[in-house]
Amino acid sequence: MKEKQNVEQRPKKRPPLILLQLLVIFRYIMPFAYMPLMIAYMEIILRLLCGYPFSPGLLFMIVVAFTAGAAINFIALLFPNPTVSRVLGTCMLGIFCVVFALEYFMFTSYGLFMTLETIFTGMGNVLGEFTDVFLSAILSGIPIIIAFFLPLIIFLVITTRKRIQYTVGPKKTHDRSVSLITLTLMFVFFILGQSVIPAIDSEVMAARTTEYNFDGTSRRLGLISAFALDIRYSVFGNPHTDSFVFVPETPLPVSPEPDPPPEPEPDFVLAPIEPDYETATETDPPREFGYNEIDFDFETRIANESSSKIRSVHEYVASISGSRENIHTGIFEGKNLIIITAEALAKEVIDPVMTPTLYRLMHNGFYFSDYYQPAWGGSTSSGEYSVLMGLAPVDGVRSIRTAAEKNLSFTIGNRLSNLGYYSAAFHNGQHTYYNRHTTHTKFGYSTWTAMGNGMQEGVRSVWPASDLEMIEFTVPRLIENTPFSAYYMTISGHALYTRMGNTMASKNWNAFPEQYDAMPDFIRAYMACNLELEYAMEHLVSALEEAGIADDTVIVMSTDHYPYGLEKSESWGTDKDYLSELFGFAVNTPVDRDHNALIIWSGALENELQDLAVEVSVPTFSLDILPTLLNLFGLEFDSRLFAGRDVFSDAEPLVFWLNRSWKTEFGFFNAGTSSFTPIPDVTVPESYVNRIRSIVANKVNISNAVLEHNYFNVLFDSDGNVRDPG
Repeated sequence: MKEKQNVEQRPKKRPPLILLQLLVIFRYIMPFAYMPLMIAYMEIILRLLCGYPFSPGLLFMIVVAFTAGAAINFIALLFPNPTVSRVLGTCMLGIFCVVFALEYFMFTSYGLFMTLETIFTGMGNVLGEFTDVFLSAILSGIPIIIAFFLPLIIFLVITTRKRIQYTVGPKKTHDRSVSLITLTLMFVFFILGQSVIPAIDSEVMAARTTEYNFDGTSRRLGLISAFALDIRYSVFGNPHTDSFVFVPETPLPVSPEPDPPPEPEPDFVLAPIEPDYETATETDPPREFGYNEIDFDFETRIANESSSKIRSVHEYVASISGSRENIHTGIFEGKNLIIITAEALAKEVIDPVMTPTLYRLMHNGFYFSDYYQPAWGGSTSSGEYSVLMGLAPVDGVRSIRTAAEKNLSFTIGNRLSNLGYYSAAFHNGQHTYYNRHTTHTKFGYSTWTAMGNGMQEGVRSVWPASDLEMIEFTVPRLIENTPFSAYYMTISGHALYTRMGNTMASKNWNAFPEQYDAMPDFIRAYMACNLELEYAMEHLVSALEEAGIADDTVIVMSTDHYPYGLEKSESWGTDKDYLSELFGFAVNTPVDRDHNALIIWSGALENELQDLAVEVSVPTFSLDILPTLLNLFGLEFDSRLFAGRDVFSDAEPLVFWLNRSWKTEFGFFNAGTSSFTPIPDVTVPESYVNRIRSIVANKVNISNAVLEHNYFNVLFDSDGNVRDPG
């Protein structure tokens, strides 16, 4: 046998020493640092991709992200088995990736962040009716999905290697120290986030307490903070909304405008005209106006109230003054009422040539030149709530469902129904969408008719259905049952804004003259589908006039939200910001985005009440609709109980958003930047800004009290009668 040759074995190539050292360091810091860093990465990448600025709460956001990451580590590393730790870490990190990706699509689709309940409620509807929208968003958003799932992908790759594990294993002597270190880190981050930073930053404290709102808090303090507070306040309530700040009722003075220069003396002086005593008559005495207040005897109620929370609301309402009646009080008494929430309507649709009926209704009734429909955080549902309740939908999509279980005797639907009005509510979408079949009858409408429970008998089942067909099918029922009170939720203006995605856009595509040919297809589709609303209103007004009841009918129309389907978004398939193109300017603030149209019209305002058809030029918004209608219809109400105001009263004009941004006749306060921009040539003292911020907080809190504490049930019985204070 041949002797085996001694083969000299070459030494294995080792990586450079520095790489080995980094590998060892990474191996041992992996259980502590990876999760906190990756959660912080998701918060930062969400903010960058959504394109909103870093707020003063950035440090707080990072600390809370580190706390969440440390919590994941602590839970996973409680188990010494590497496989168990890796599986737990994978699952928990994966949940964060899914949630952040979902919130990105919510923000780019609807312009705000939403609670998980709102997302999943809407997602159920999307999967049921808008599957094409959902699939389009997923397919076009794959790069975004990868960006949010990158931490999970890296985690899976590195934890499958032998040299780098998520845990050091059960046989190592310092296993317990790993859990101890993660617990210590979590505790340190928690103390920083819960106590230290809020104590030195009042804006952070406000966003977590008195000014908490899911969308606003997500922007200011990060998504994880908003989710944690949403869970906490959903279970235990927000105690910070039970306290009210007492502020002076009269507006503080602003710097006066300079006196105009004196007019030149005329070259001649007219001789005074002597009065004709034979034809002169005594002027009518001025009309006495009372206050829109109800005598609740708050002194007795406060003394007898055992609940500190209810007592706090009593004290607040008793401390403020109600608004005054006015020359518009009761001018619509006894008339029919039609309230319409128009899906995604923008005032830019209304044109004297293409939409003459909408233009007529907007300008020949009360003309609201500075009206806003805030995006309240629950899409269409919260928009409807704001109109029907006159209160802010502080609980997003839950608001209208929660309100349906409370005392709603003060809504105009219930008030008119109690007077013997025929009442009905209609929708040309699915009757169960947003659970409207269980909510809308509670607002004073004896029947709810939509697709699936009767509307399909007169309206074709296409997407979206025709507003015109809904009006043609239902209006005869109203005309046969006067006086009537009706509510409509339209749908023809719903996204997608393409010929394939919107049947009404395809139907009306060629209705435009040649000068519209240069219009981008997305905007043209939006305008075309809203022509169906124009045709519906044309038919409605014609039917009322032919029946001889146009002067005895009031039409109120507002939108539910701005047309978010025109924003640049993977969900809507839009390749750029068509919303700004429609508006003609860059949409950067809620004031830019939510400025819209409100219609309050009656044939009488074109005839015997023509002198009262005035322009309302001060800021107004959807919460003003209910108290204004109660005043116009001469119905007794207490103006102190609403977050909105009767726009014809002496109440101070105020528009606000749930993130605590607001606008008055003196300027706009942006809560995201904590900055106030006054109107030109006006100087507003800082005390004015602080005063309005306090008023906004109070109005949000009274809205919360109605939902959380059923406050109106404390004051009224089910028929709207005042309860005995004893």
